[in-house]
Amino acid sequence: MADKSNQNLKAAMIIGIMALLGLNVYQFVNNRSLQNDNLVKENELEMLDKAKTDLEKQYQDAMVELNDMKTNNAELNTLIDSQKEELRIQKDKISSLLKDSKNLGAAKVEMANMKTKLQDYLAQITKLKEENAVLTSANEGLQQDKQSLTMEVEKKSAENAQLTEAKRALSTEKENLSSEKTALAKRVNRAAVVPVAKIDVEAFEDKDGKKPNSVTRAKNTDFLRVCFNTTKNMNTDAGSEAFFVRVINPIGETQAIEAQGSGVMKSESTGDNIRYSTKFETDYQNEEKKVCGDWKNPGAFEKGTYQVEVYNKGYLVGTSSIKLK
Repeated sequence: MADKSNQNLKAAMIIGIMALLGLNVYQFVNNRSLQNDNLVKENELEMLDKAKTDLEKQYQDAMVELNDMKTNNAELNTLIDSQKEELRIQKDKISSLLKDSKNLGAAKVEMANMKTKLQDYLAQITKLKEENAVLTSANEGLQQDKQSLTMEVEKKSAENAQLTEAKRALSTEKENLSSEKTALAKRVNRAAVVPVAKIDVEAFEDKDGKKPNSVTRAKNTDFLRVCFNTTKNMNTDAGSEAFFVRVINPIGETQAIEAQGSGVMKSESTGDNIRYSTKFETDYQNEEKKVCGDWKNPGAFEKGTYQVEVYNKGYLVGTSSIKLK
């Protein structure tokens, strides 16, 4: 029995020793793995830190290069500022990628792209500056040509100054003479106006085949007869003389029908255009003469007072009126 107990104890001790050995082996392997993982993570962190440092340096160098390309050309400077903004946006994108080591590869690709983009920007700016230099040179040549032309023009202007002044003086004198001539013609025309007297307006009703009857009611009126006497004016040349008659209805409207000879004349007193109803022409021999004419209204005459104005040579020479019941 004692031998059997000793054997069991030995077996238990062996098993315990083997378990301890296994546990030590596991801990050794596990510690070794943890050490390797830590080394990998430390390496990744170092690579991330280096990438961040490289990114910041690359970005700052790019800003310096772009700023150095600026000139006094506002348009070019605006382009450079927009390029700087694009690089800033790309830098922020790369910075976001560098927050996780898994994106390190993608971040390096973006950094390479940013470097390529900078080179493209610099090449574009260099080309534009060269083109601007060519344009500036051309502009300078044009300015020189302009100065030469300006000097030539000034020389010609100086040579023509006296001629221009003489021409201006002649033009002013011509305008003065024209104004005097116009004023004189207006005075002559005004002096030649033929005044009229004894203006009489009468309403008539047409009777088929019979002499028209004089009426006083609007509903019976077919036409108005206007008569007046010319007066003597020796300032007027003898011959055909026109008198323009304006018939104004009770509401202030000028009666005018083109088919019956109505038209527009110019008032010499005001310069305004005046519509007239009809025109009477007569052979004027510098003496008193009775002139008559009719105004027919195709529509009905209205109740009220009709005003009649007579014009000669653009001047009002007489007025009258008639009241229709």
